[in-house]
Amino acid sequence: MMYGGLGAHVLALTQAQARSGHEVTVITQAEPGEAESHINSNGVEVFRVANHYPDSQMVHEEFAHWVHGFALASQSACELMSRKPEIVHGHDWIAASQLIVAAKRFSVPSVLTVHATEFGRHNGWLTSRLSQIVYANERRAIRSADSVIVCSQYMTHEVRSGYGVEPRNLNVIANAVSPIPSVPRKTVNNSKNIIVGFIGRLEWEKGVHHIIDAMELINDERVKLEIVGSGSQRASLQEKVQRKRLGDRVSFLGHIEDHDRVDIVQSWNLAVIPSSYEPFGIVALELGQVGVPIIASQVGGLRDIISSSEFGYLIGEVSGSSIAREIELILNNQTLAIERADRLRSRVNTEFTWETVVDLTDSVYGKVGA
Repeated sequence: MMYGGLGAHVLALTQAQARSGHEVTVITQAEPGEAESHINSNGVEVFRVANHYPDSQMVHEEFAHWVHGFALASQSACELMSRKPEIVHGHDWIAASQLIVAAKRFSVPSVLTVHATEFGRHNGWLTSRLSQIVYANERRAIRSADSVIVCSQYMTHEVRSGYGVEPRNLNVIANAVSPIPSVPRKTVNNSKNIIVGFIGRLEWEKGVHHIIDAMELINDERVKLEIVGSGSQRASLQEKVQRKRLGDRVSFLGHIEDHDRVDIVQSWNLAVIPSSYEPFGIVALELGQVGVPIIASQVGGLRDIISSSEFGYLIGEVSGSSIAREIELILNNQTLAIERADRLRSRVNTEFTWETVVDLTDSVYGKVGA
Protein backbone atom coordinates (compact mmCIF):
# COMPACT_ATOMS: atom_id res chain seq x y z
CA MET A 1 0.00 0.00 0.00
CA MET A 2 1.54 3.27 -1.11
CA TYR A 3 1.30 6.59 0.73
CA GLY A 4 3.86 8.95 -0.79
CA GLY A 5 7.40 7.69 -1.31
CA LEU A 6 7.91 5.53 1.80
CA GLY A 7 6.10 2.46 0.46
CA ALA A 8 7.87 2.64 -2.89
CA HIS A 9 11.22 2.96 -1.10
CA VAL A 10 10.65 -0.08 1.13
CA LEU A 11 9.39 -2.18 -1.79
CA ALA A 12 12.42 -1.42 -3.98
CA LEU A 13 14.99 -1.60 -1.17
CA THR A 14 13.87 -4.95 0.26
CA GLN A 15 13.62 -6.61 -3.15
CA ALA A 16 17.11 -5.34 -4.01
CA GLN A 17 18.35 -6.70 -0.68
CA ALA A 18 16.82 -10.09 -1.50
CA ARG A 19 18.52 -10.08 -4.90
CA SER A 20 21.85 -9.43 -3.17
CA GLY A 21 21.40 -12.54 -1.01
CA HIS A 22 19.80 -11.25 2.20
CA GLU A 23 16.86 -12.98 3.85
CA VAL A 24 14.29 -10.18 4.27
CA THR A 25 10.98 -10.18 6.11
CA VAL A 26 8.62 -7.19 5.83
CA ILE A 27 5.81 -6.59 8.32
CA THR A 28 3.26 -4.14 6.95
CA GLN A 29 -0.47 -3.45 6.93
CA ALA A 30 -3.17 -5.35 5.12
CA GLU A 31 -5.70 -3.57 2.97
CA PRO A 32 -8.37 -1.98 5.23
CA GLY A 33 -11.05 -4.54 6.02
CA GLU A 34 -9.01 -7.49 4.75
CA ALA A 35 -7.64 -10.38 6.80
CA GLU A 36 -3.96 -10.78 7.50
CA SER A 37 -1.88 -12.66 4.94
CA HIS A 38 1.57 -14.17 4.52
CA ILE A 39 3.18 -14.24 1.07
CA ASN A 40 6.51 -14.30 -0.73
CA SER A 41 7.03 -11.36 -3.09
CA ASN A 42 10.10 -11.63 -5.34
CA GLY A 43 12.11 -13.31 -2.62
CA VAL A 44 10.85 -11.14 0.25
CA GLU A 45 8.71 -12.71 2.99
CA VAL A 46 5.78 -10.37 3.65
CA PHE A 47 3.37 -10.39 6.61
CA ARG A 48 0.38 -8.11 6.00
CA VAL A 49 -1.30 -7.63 9.37
CA ALA A 50 -4.90 -6.69 10.12
CA ASN A 51 -5.22 -3.86 12.62
CA HIS A 52 -5.52 -4.99 16.24
CA TYR A 53 -8.60 -2.77 16.52
CA PRO A 54 -10.87 -4.01 13.70
CA ASP A 55 -13.09 -0.91 13.70
CA SER A 56 -10.26 1.65 13.59
CA GLN A 57 -9.93 3.74 10.45
CA MET A 58 -7.00 5.62 8.97
CA VAL A 59 -8.65 9.03 9.29
CA HIS A 60 -7.31 12.12 11.02
CA GLU A 61 -9.41 11.96 14.17
CA GLU A 62 -8.65 8.23 14.71
CA PHE A 63 -5.13 8.06 13.37
CA ALA A 64 -3.30 7.72 16.70
CA HIS A 65 -5.67 4.87 17.65
CA TRP A 66 -5.11 3.21 14.28
CA VAL A 67 -1.32 3.47 14.66
CA HIS A 68 -1.44 1.86 18.09
CA GLY A 69 -3.50 -1.00 16.66
CA PHE A 70 -1.04 -1.42 13.78
CA ALA A 71 1.87 -1.52 16.25
CA LEU A 72 0.21 -4.26 18.33
CA ALA A 73 -0.58 -6.33 15.24
CA SER A 74 2.98 -5.89 13.95
CA GLN A 75 4.46 -7.05 17.25
CA SER A 76 2.26 -10.16 17.15
CA ALA A 77 3.52 -10.92 13.63
CA CYS A 78 7.08 -11.07 14.98
CA GLU A 79 6.10 -14.31 16.73
CA LEU A 80 5.33 -15.88 13.34
CA MET A 81 8.79 -15.32 11.86
CA SER A 82 10.54 -18.58 11.07
CA ARG A 83 14.00 -17.26 12.02
CA LYS A 84 15.36 -14.72 14.47
CA PRO A 85 16.52 -11.58 12.59
CA GLU A 86 20.04 -10.17 12.92
CA ILE A 87 18.84 -6.59 12.38
CA VAL A 88 15.45 -4.87 12.69
CA HIS A 89 14.90 -1.89 10.39
CA GLY A 90 11.95 0.49 10.77
CA HIS A 91 10.76 3.32 8.55
CA ASP A 92 9.44 6.60 9.96
CA TRP A 93 7.48 7.23 13.13
CA ILE A 94 4.66 4.83 12.32
CA ALA A 95 7.06 1.96 13.06
CA ALA A 96 8.57 3.48 16.23
CA SER A 97 6.93 1.28 18.85
CA GLN A 98 7.34 -2.02 17.03
CA LEU A 99 10.96 -1.20 16.15
CA ILE A 100 11.83 -0.66 19.82
CA VAL A 101 9.91 -3.73 20.99
CA ALA A 102 11.31 -6.02 18.28
CA ALA A 103 14.92 -4.97 18.98
CA LYS A 104 14.46 -5.80 22.67
CA ARG A 105 12.55 -9.02 21.96
CA PHE A 106 15.24 -10.43 19.67
CA SER A 107 18.19 -8.69 21.41
CA VAL A 108 19.45 -7.31 18.08
CA PRO A 109 20.45 -3.84 16.83
CA SER A 110 17.85 -1.48 15.38
CA VAL A 111 18.09 0.84 12.38
CA LEU A 112 15.60 3.63 11.70
CA THR A 113 15.16 5.37 8.34
CA VAL A 114 13.66 8.85 8.68
CA HIS A 115 12.01 9.76 5.37
CA ALA A 116 10.36 12.99 6.57
CA THR A 117 9.51 14.61 9.90
CA GLU A 118 6.50 16.26 11.47
CA PHE A 119 8.75 19.12 12.53
CA GLY A 120 9.79 19.76 8.95
CA ARG A 121 6.33 19.38 7.44
CA HIS A 122 4.93 22.07 9.74
CA ASN A 123 8.06 24.23 10.01
CA GLY A 124 8.17 23.60 13.75
CA TRP A 125 4.56 24.62 14.43
CA LEU A 126 3.13 21.52 16.12
CA THR A 127 -0.25 22.88 17.15
CA SER A 128 -2.51 19.83 16.85
CA ARG A 129 -2.63 16.90 19.24
CA LEU A 130 -1.87 14.49 16.40
CA SER A 131 1.24 16.47 15.38
CA GLN A 132 2.47 16.37 18.96
CA ILE A 133 1.92 12.59 19.13
CA VAL A 134 3.79 12.08 15.86
CA TYR A 135 6.65 14.32 17.00
CA ALA A 136 6.98 12.47 20.33
CA ASN A 137 7.09 9.11 18.55
CA GLU A 138 9.70 10.39 16.10
CA ARG A 139 11.91 11.70 18.90
CA ARG A 140 11.59 8.45 20.87
CA ALA A 141 12.51 6.36 17.84
CA ILE A 142 15.49 8.58 16.92
CA ARG A 143 16.81 8.40 20.49
CA SER A 144 16.28 4.64 20.75
CA ALA A 145 17.63 3.39 17.40
CA ASP A 146 21.21 2.14 17.24
CA SER A 147 21.59 3.84 13.86
CA VAL A 148 19.56 6.42 11.95
CA ILE A 149 19.48 6.79 8.16
CA VAL A 150 18.32 9.96 6.42
CA CYS A 151 18.03 10.59 2.69
CA SER A 152 19.81 13.95 2.33
CA GLN A 153 22.33 16.27 3.98
CA TYR A 154 19.45 18.64 4.71
CA MET A 155 17.76 15.96 6.82
CA THR A 156 20.79 15.56 9.08
CA HIS A 157 20.31 19.18 10.15
CA GLU A 158 16.55 18.68 10.59
CA VAL A 159 17.00 15.63 12.83
CA ARG A 160 19.60 17.32 14.99
CA SER A 161 18.02 20.76 15.31
CA GLY A 162 14.33 19.81 15.25
CA TYR A 163 14.57 16.99 17.79
CA GLY A 164 17.36 18.16 20.06
CA VAL A 165 19.13 14.81 19.88
CA GLU A 166 22.34 13.54 18.38
CA PRO A 167 21.69 10.02 17.09
CA ARG A 168 24.31 7.47 18.03
CA ASN A 169 25.09 6.83 14.39
CA LEU A 170 23.68 9.15 11.70
CA ASN A 171 24.07 8.20 8.04
CA VAL A 172 23.06 9.83 4.74
CA ILE A 173 21.89 7.38 2.07
CA ALA A 174 20.16 8.92 -0.92
CA ASN A 175 17.05 7.39 -2.43
CA ALA A 176 17.16 5.67 -5.80
CA VAL A 177 15.01 4.78 -8.78
CA SER A 178 14.55 1.46 -10.53
CA PRO A 179 15.70 1.20 -14.16
CA ILE A 180 13.10 1.91 -16.83
CA PRO A 181 13.02 0.94 -20.50
CA SER A 182 15.12 3.36 -22.50
CA VAL A 183 13.21 6.37 -23.77
CA PRO A 184 14.15 8.50 -26.77
CA ARG A 185 16.35 11.51 -26.11
CA LYS A 186 14.30 14.69 -26.03
CA THR A 187 14.62 17.07 -28.96
CA VAL A 188 13.68 20.70 -29.51
CA ASN A 189 9.90 20.96 -29.72
CA ASN A 190 8.59 22.63 -32.87
CA SER A 191 4.98 21.56 -32.36
CA LYS A 192 2.10 23.84 -31.55
CA ASN A 193 1.83 23.24 -27.77
CA ILE A 194 4.45 23.45 -25.01
CA ILE A 195 3.59 21.12 -22.11
CA VAL A 196 4.67 22.04 -18.57
CA GLY A 197 4.24 19.19 -16.08
CA PHE A 198 3.88 18.62 -12.35
CA ILE A 199 3.75 15.22 -10.66
CA GLY A 200 3.24 14.65 -6.94
CA ARG A 201 0.80 14.93 -4.07
CA LEU A 202 -1.54 17.91 -4.26
CA GLU A 203 -0.65 19.35 -0.88
CA TRP A 204 0.26 22.90 0.12
CA GLU A 205 3.98 22.19 0.65
CA LYS A 206 4.30 20.87 -2.91
CA GLY A 207 3.70 24.38 -4.28
CA VAL A 208 1.39 23.60 -7.22
CA HIS A 209 -0.44 26.89 -6.66
CA HIS A 210 2.75 28.72 -7.67
CA ILE A 211 2.78 27.01 -11.08
CA ILE A 212 -0.81 28.11 -11.66
CA ASP A 213 0.22 31.68 -10.82
CA ALA A 214 3.05 31.34 -13.35
CA MET A 215 0.64 30.19 -16.05
CA GLU A 216 -1.36 33.38 -15.60
CA LEU A 217 1.81 35.42 -16.16
CA ILE A 218 2.84 33.58 -19.34
CA ASN A 219 0.98 35.28 -22.15
CA ASP A 220 1.31 32.41 -24.60
CA GLU A 221 -1.69 30.18 -25.33
CA ARG A 222 0.63 27.43 -26.56
CA VAL A 223 1.91 26.83 -23.01
CA LYS A 224 -0.23 24.21 -21.23
CA LEU A 225 0.06 22.73 -17.74
CA GLU A 226 -0.61 19.08 -16.85
CA ILE A 227 -0.97 18.22 -13.15
CA VAL A 228 -0.55 14.56 -12.19
CA GLY A 229 -1.47 13.45 -8.67
CA SER A 230 -4.15 13.63 -6.01
CA GLY A 231 -4.42 15.17 -2.56
CA SER A 232 -6.38 17.34 -0.17
CA GLN A 233 -5.72 20.55 -2.15
CA ARG A 234 -7.13 19.36 -5.47
CA ALA A 235 -10.50 21.13 -5.12
CA SER A 236 -8.94 24.44 -4.08
CA LEU A 237 -6.43 24.25 -6.94
CA GLN A 238 -9.20 23.58 -9.44
CA GLU A 239 -11.13 26.55 -8.06
CA LYS A 240 -8.01 28.70 -8.45
CA VAL A 241 -7.69 27.63 -12.10
CA GLN A 242 -11.31 28.58 -12.79
CA ARG A 243 -10.96 31.90 -10.96
CA LYS A 244 -7.98 32.81 -13.11
CA ARG A 245 -9.81 31.62 -16.27
CA LEU A 246 -7.12 29.09 -17.12
CA GLY A 247 -9.42 26.12 -17.63
CA ASP A 248 -8.40 25.65 -21.26
CA ARG A 249 -4.68 25.68 -20.39
CA VAL A 250 -4.52 23.62 -17.16
CA SER A 251 -5.46 19.92 -16.93
CA PHE A 252 -5.79 17.76 -13.80
CA LEU A 253 -4.93 14.17 -14.76
CA GLY A 254 -5.39 12.68 -11.27
CA HIS A 255 -3.55 9.58 -10.11
CA ILE A 256 -1.64 7.81 -12.89
CA GLU A 257 -0.52 4.17 -12.65
CA ASP A 258 3.20 3.48 -12.88
CA HIS A 259 2.97 1.79 -16.29
CA ASP A 260 1.41 4.94 -17.83
CA ARG A 261 3.56 7.49 -16.03
CA VAL A 262 6.66 7.33 -18.23
CA ASP A 263 4.67 7.95 -21.42
CA ILE A 264 2.98 11.01 -19.91
CA VAL A 265 6.16 12.46 -18.42
CA GLN A 266 8.10 11.86 -21.63
CA SER A 267 5.56 14.01 -23.50
CA TRP A 268 6.37 17.04 -21.31
CA ASN A 269 8.71 19.77 -22.52
CA LEU A 270 9.67 20.64 -18.96
CA ALA A 271 8.60 19.96 -15.38
CA VAL A 272 8.40 22.10 -12.25
CA ILE A 273 9.07 20.99 -8.64
CA PRO A 274 8.23 24.10 -6.56
CA SER A 275 8.19 22.44 -3.12
CA SER A 276 8.61 24.38 0.10
CA TYR A 277 9.51 21.14 1.95
CA GLU A 278 11.13 18.15 0.25
CA PRO A 279 13.29 15.87 2.45
CA PHE A 280 14.65 14.14 -0.63
CA GLY A 281 12.67 14.66 -3.83
CA ILE A 282 12.32 11.27 -5.49
CA VAL A 283 10.24 12.95 -8.21
CA ALA A 284 13.41 14.73 -9.39
CA LEU A 285 15.04 11.34 -9.99
CA GLU A 286 11.97 10.04 -11.82
CA LEU A 287 11.84 13.09 -14.08
CA GLY A 288 15.59 13.19 -14.54
CA GLN A 289 15.62 9.54 -15.54
CA VAL A 290 13.36 10.36 -18.49
CA GLY A 291 15.40 13.39 -19.56
CA VAL A 292 12.84 16.11 -18.85
CA PRO A 293 14.29 19.60 -18.15
CA ILE A 294 13.49 20.50 -14.54
CA ILE A 295 12.78 23.75 -12.72
CA ALA A 296 13.16 23.12 -8.97
CA SER A 297 13.22 24.99 -5.69
CA GLN A 298 16.45 24.83 -3.69
CA VAL A 299 15.04 23.01 -0.65
CA GLY A 300 15.89 19.79 1.12
CA GLY A 301 17.20 16.92 -0.94
CA LEU A 302 16.49 18.67 -4.24
CA ARG A 303 19.76 20.55 -3.66
CA ASP A 304 21.62 17.23 -3.55
CA ILE A 305 20.12 16.01 -6.84
CA ILE A 306 20.07 19.22 -8.89
CA SER A 307 23.19 20.54 -7.24
CA SER A 308 23.87 23.31 -9.79
CA SER A 309 22.58 24.86 -12.99
CA GLU A 310 24.61 22.21 -14.81
CA PHE A 311 21.70 19.81 -14.19
CA GLY A 312 18.59 22.00 -14.25
CA TYR A 313 17.02 25.35 -13.41
CA LEU A 314 17.09 26.37 -9.75
CA ILE A 315 14.83 28.96 -8.12
CA GLY A 316 15.67 30.55 -4.80
CA GLU A 317 12.42 32.20 -3.74
CA VAL A 318 9.49 30.23 -5.15
CA SER A 319 6.72 32.34 -6.69
CA GLY A 320 4.65 32.54 -9.83
CA SER A 321 6.96 35.16 -11.27
CA SER A 322 10.17 33.22 -10.58
CA ILE A 323 8.72 30.07 -12.17
CA ALA A 324 7.41 32.01 -15.18
CA ARG A 325 10.86 33.52 -15.69
CA GLU A 326 12.55 30.10 -15.75
CA ILE A 327 9.91 28.65 -18.09
CA GLU A 328 10.56 31.47 -20.55
CA LEU A 329 14.33 30.89 -20.28
CA ILE A 330 13.79 27.26 -21.28
CA LEU A 331 11.46 28.13 -24.14
CA ASN A 332 13.99 30.65 -25.47
CA ASN A 333 16.83 28.10 -25.45
CA GLN A 334 15.49 24.55 -25.56
CA THR A 335 18.83 23.17 -26.74
CA LEU A 336 20.53 24.28 -23.51
CA ALA A 337 17.64 22.87 -21.44
CA ILE A 338 17.99 19.47 -23.12
CA GLU A 339 21.76 19.46 -22.52
CA ARG A 340 21.20 20.04 -18.81
CA ALA A 341 18.52 17.32 -18.71
CA ASP A 342 20.89 14.87 -20.44
CA ARG A 343 23.56 15.50 -17.80
CA LEU A 344 21.03 14.90 -15.02
CA ARG A 345 19.81 11.69 -16.68
CA SER A 346 23.36 10.37 -16.85
CA ARG A 347 23.92 11.23 -13.19
CA VAL A 348 20.68 9.59 -12.03
CA ASN A 349 21.40 6.37 -13.92
CA THR A 350 24.88 6.00 -12.44
CA GLU A 351 24.67 7.43 -8.91
CA PHE A 352 21.11 6.82 -7.69
CA THR A 353 20.72 3.03 -8.04
CA TRP A 354 19.24 0.52 -5.62
CA GLU A 355 22.45 -1.52 -5.73
CA THR A 356 24.25 1.52 -4.31
CA VAL A 357 21.59 1.92 -1.62
CA VAL A 358 21.90 -1.75 -0.63
CA ASP A 359 25.70 -1.51 -0.37
CA LEU A 360 25.51 1.60 1.81
CA THR A 361 22.75 0.08 3.97
CA ASP A 362 24.87 -3.06 4.42
CA SER A 363 27.64 -0.82 5.75
CA VAL A 364 25.26 0.61 8.34
CA TYR A 365 24.15 -2.89 9.34
CA GLY A 366 27.80 -3.92 9.67
CA LYS A 367 28.62 -1.02 11.95
CA VAL A 368 25.73 -1.57 14.35
CA GLY A 369 26.17 -5.35 14.22
CA ALA A 370 29.76 -4.98 15.31
